[in-house]
Amino acid sequence: MTTVDKLLDGSASVRESAAALINDPLTFFDMSYTKMQSVPRDLLHQLQTEALKLRFEDHRNRIPMLTKLADKQGITGISEIDDVLPLLFEHTIYKSYPDFLLEKGEYGKLTRWLDRLTPYDLSKLDCSGCESIHGWMDLISRVTELDPITSSGTTGTMSFTPKDRKDWRNYILGGFRIQLLQKFGEPPGDADLNEKIHVCWPTHSDGHTAFYRSPMYYKEYFAKGSNAHFHPMMTTPGDTDLMYLAARLRAAQARGDSRVNVPPALLARRGELEAEERERPAKVKAWVDELVQKLEGERVFILAPAQLIYDVAKPALAEGKRCNFAPNSSVTSGTGGKGFNMPDDWQQVVDDFLNFGRKNYGYFYSFSEQCGMHVQCEHGRLHLTPWSIPLILDAQTSELLPREGRQKGRAAFFDVSMNGAWGGLITGDSVEIDWSECPCGRTTAHLSDSITRFGVEQGGSDKISCTATPEAHDDAMDFLTSF
Repeated sequence: MTTVDKLLDGSASVRESAAALINDPLTFFDMSYTKMQSVPRDLLHQLQTEALKLRFEDHRNRIPMLTKLADKQGITGISEIDDVLPLLFEHTIYKSYPDFLLEKGEYGKLTRWLDRLTPYDLSKLDCSGCESIHGWMDLISRVTELDPITSSGTTGTMSFTPKDRKDWRNYILGGFRIQLLQKFGEPPGDADLNEKIHVCWPTHSDGHTAFYRSPMYYKEYFAKGSNAHFHPMMTTPGDTDLMYLAARLRAAQARGDSRVNVPPALLARRGELEAEERERPAKVKAWVDELVQKLEGERVFILAPAQLIYDVAKPALAEGKRCNFAPNSSVTSGTGGKGFNMPDDWQQVVDDFLNFGRKNYGYFYSFSEQCGMHVQCEHGRLHLTPWSIPLILDAQTSELLPREGRQKGRAAFFDVSMNGAWGGLITGDSVEIDWSECPCGRTTAHLSDSITRFGVEQGGSDKISCTATPEAHDDAMDFLTSF
């Protein structure tokens, strides 16, 4: 088996190593966070370049949207990382379907749209029995290798990203269990890799958004499938259709319109949203009691937005309740996400309730369209996972900025580990990246934690300049959205 050690000692070629990295990046790095962050920069560049070449060879004729974009521009191969620029997908591509497909429940056509964005063949999927978004996504995950995710639809439009189960493994096991439980500079311990750990999750146990689907994989990779080690606040899935309804209701309210463009049967479920809010306080109390009483002294994993933990912690502290987990737990809470304004006392309240020390307030950077989860080092820098290739673009022109020194611009990445979708993505994020050596000793490029969204900076809109030729971009988008 080809591993990073064989690459380093010269017994495996860069091409052999790149193939092994693509196939299973976690095994390639021996499940070691230290090895992931210790490949010399020049060698890592060679490895990533070769992996990018192989990914393009594999996906060029298997992802119809990529085929269309490459054909139109006459791109038949990739020699250097920069060559992939005209083939990057904009992050908005995963919500590019015509609105009427969801409004009218046209799941067959929605499947045809998704089929053009993945190497998996969805053409024979029978969607005639689908009556809801949730049911449609259940069907895909049940009968195909994909386990796709949707966004929460805060803008009124949901995105759909075709991840597969290997993508989820790389993201959850590689991003969280390996990076958060291990200490850089030390080999992984058996307990860190294999011990059953209690997973505490502050909302629904499952669903189809990235936030609701993740706990299912936390249960698999942290709790090792044990129900006794899985502690969600709510044991029911987060209903995708109710989330879509809530987003459409908010959008209608924002524009001062009483019309909500959803199927009548979905609009009739409006009362379920209100019922869930009424039932929430009782569920919060029961969850707090479980954390405080049943999990005292146990090793737990909590990775939750401070927004959710704060709402739980405030009333719990008023009743004199606080947690007392084992010292080798992984307890992390931090701000992030869209549209949240935290109270001034949030950190003190959350810290007092979790009772685990502020050293565990971490900052991570990831997004649902890829598998990279980038962890902050002790110097405050977010180090990229070695399967994520950064391409920083000029914010106005989308031209590539030099891959050296410190640069600020629009983040784009190629994730060579992605299986369910094309790994090249232009994000909506403004980042500052540094290619120079970090004092922490990790060898990957690193980001500042001052990450903002262009849509917020620009008053809700984010116009991305084309990296493909305008003709190729327009032709490919017409292909993707025509039925």
